[in-house]
Amino acid sequence: MAKKRKNILLIMSDQQRMDTVGAYNMKEFCDVKTPNIDRLAQEGMKFNNAYTPSAICAPARAAIMTGLYPHTNGVIDNFTDYKPGVSFLGQCMHDAGYYCGYAGKWHVSPSRTPRDCGFDDGKPFMGYAFPGSGVYKHLIFNQPPDNKPNYYEEWLKEHDGDGVDVSHGFLGDNPALQIQEMFCKLEGRVEDSIEYFVADETLRLIDKAKDTDKPFFIWANFWGPHSPSIVPEPYYSMYDPASFPEHPSYKDDMLDKPYGYWLTEKMWGLGDYGWKGFQEIFARYAGHCTLIDDMVGLIVKKLKETGLYDDTVIVYTCDHGDCMGAHKLIEKGAFTFDEIYHIPMVVKGLGHTDNDSFVYLHELMPTFLDIAGTQPPTPVQGKSFLDLMEDGSRDNGRTEVYGEYHNHFYVARQRMVRDHEYQLTFNESERGELYDLKKDPYQIHNVCYDPAYAKVKEKYMNIMSKHMKELGDPAGVWFHRIKQWY
Repeated sequence: MAKKRKNILLIMSDQQRMDTVGAYNMKEFCDVKTPNIDRLAQEGMKFNNAYTPSAICAPARAAIMTGLYPHTNGVIDNFTDYKPGVSFLGQCMHDAGYYCGYAGKWHVSPSRTPRDCGFDDGKPFMGYAFPGSGVYKHLIFNQPPDNKPNYYEEWLKEHDGDGVDVSHGFLGDNPALQIQEMFCKLEGRVEDSIEYFVADETLRLIDKAKDTDKPFFIWANFWGPHSPSIVPEPYYSMYDPASFPEHPSYKDDMLDKPYGYWLTEKMWGLGDYGWKGFQEIFARYAGHCTLIDDMVGLIVKKLKETGLYDDTVIVYTCDHGDCMGAHKLIEKGAFTFDEIYHIPMVVKGLGHTDNDSFVYLHELMPTFLDIAGTQPPTPVQGKSFLDLMEDGSRDNGRTEVYGEYHNHFYVARQRMVRDHEYQLTFNESERGELYDLKKDPYQIHNVCYDPAYAKVKEKYMNIMSKHMKELGDPAGVWFHRIKQWY
């Protein structure tokens, strides 16, 4: 009799900084409580050097869906769709005999639905898609889901949550950007929150999968802690804003950085609040992280009650991080700081030893297919790291990682290569960046044009050139024409 294949549950948060996951024991700047995710790490393992290929929502998520970098699959920003001929993870898992379910934030394609990508069932938030927009009467942020009906709104009505609202909205002071709160207090029950809806949808999909004779692949996507962090009590007041010490890079004057970084900081309009303003935002963000962790606990409880827990591989990760005050910035964008590219990745259900290898978020696609006993039908960029999940003492031999950015608030094609010692960032029409990570772990001092680092810069320019050529990256055309003067 053939051995039963493992179920796979991918749980993703949105824009979660690595140091907000307690299992990583990075409590210098924030001590956020995530006991349920921590327990998954204790029972399983975690990757200490997982990186997103692009720190923008749709490009990162589309990379998981295809196993490809954004410049290859075509999803280079939050609005551009796939190139023809790519293979989708959902369809591949479906073809491998898995029941496939999708819950929560989509943001993988502006036109394709989960069903178009092979999922059997799901009630996603289509488009940019904040499901509370148009539902919370006093919410300024107005980006409702493209799909009708709004599944979250329907669900609230069915669960006696009609009339839930927000208060205490916090905005920046830029008069041109009075359209998005950083946080709000949800005036309602925990059971009225968007994150609870996503968890409840995941429980529904688990029940549906249980009634089939198939293994399942379920992808659950929380909106948060992406701003606006809209959280109810007790999470809203769970953390004292004064408990978050100033991040060392908050003192960055941006004088040696690309001009766009300074403009982005001004756009958000948070500078006049000083670090005290970020403390207020961080406290709600941290509460949002703990709320999500409690939702993970509900999902784990369900798996145990249904007898599926031991047969399920659970991966907890996020699409990218959040500066959250680092370099005076918030969210993500045209910058390659570690706070947004270095991500948490916890795995339960295979091995029990943490791994230090460099791995990519988009390598989850071939890894999940490997667990399913199949291979990607078309070439991917990267490889399965199932062996590292099973035996964390192994090393994949990768010596650096490569990241890319194309467009978010403005077009600024950008490439990054980094290892444990240095990081080089290529900004096409701006000055370059080089950081000595041993001396300057918070990437404050750009030494790209320091004569003392000329040899180091040359070395990492050559490493970047190698990646561009191997990946067929179109940014390489301009890079190779001007690199000797860059």
